[in-house]
Amino acid sequence: MRARTRQLRQQDAPGGIGRRYEGEPGSGGSAGWRRFVRRLGLVIATLGVVVIGWSTYIYFFGDPVTALYQDWRQHQMAHQLNSEFKSFRPPLPLSTPRQKAPSAAAIHAAAERFAHQVHQGDPIGRIEIPHIRVSKVAVNGTRWTEDLSRGPGRYPQSSWPGLGKVTAIAGHRTTFGAPFRHIDELASGNRIVLLMPYGTFTYRVFAHEIVRSNDWSILHKRRFETLVLSACHPLYSASHRWIVFARLISVAAPARVK
Repeated sequence: MRARTRQLRQQDAPGGIGRRYEGEPGSGGSAGWRRFVRRLGLVIATLGVVVIGWSTYIYFFGDPVTALYQDWRQHQMAHQLNSEFKSFRPPLPLSTPRQKAPSAAAIHAAAERFAHQVHQGDPIGRIEIPHIRVSKVAVNGTRWTEDLSRGPGRYPQSSWPGLGKVTAIAGHRTTFGAPFRHIDELASGNRIVLLMPYGTFTYRVFAHEIVRSNDWSILHKRRFETLVLSACHPLYSASHRWIVFARLISVAAPARVK
């Protein structure tokens, strides 16, 4: 008679309690696999919660990692800008004992000189928007990595403050400190100040507009000197831009930047 291929064995107690057939999957290996699957599922679920939480934070408050990078670069550029304020020499006196406010001719000449000596990527001034608590060093250029990662940037296609045309400045809304995240909250009459090495220019907001990303009509010259602020719209999309228009209302001699 052939021997049975499977033999009974007892476990835990006599009388057959807890018996199993030899050759069947052992309880130790099966339990170990189940523990591994449970732990793997727990790890995946935890990672999912972290990713969702991180994405939610970035959506509502911006990216803190790139914000730290911009803070560091802003600190560097602030020193460069202070040096520029000290070293810049306008071709005509911007003020005299009799005339504290600079003349239009002096500002125009100073703006042209500054425009010719500044290079792409250089810090050019400080933009202050009190209503949304923005005070940032602006750079010359709008390249995503080299310029806008460090602060708001002047569109190369636009003019300079003091030349009677349109100066346009772009800024991020979600990353790298998101300096223009809340420009949609600006109301008519809110002030925007550009502190340049050759003058302090104060503008007053008068309009908003949403345009496609390739719409350059925003740079068309108006009957008065204009400042344009531009940021991607909607959040986390580059299909359109939120535009703020502001009119120049006053020009003063250069002030020391913060």
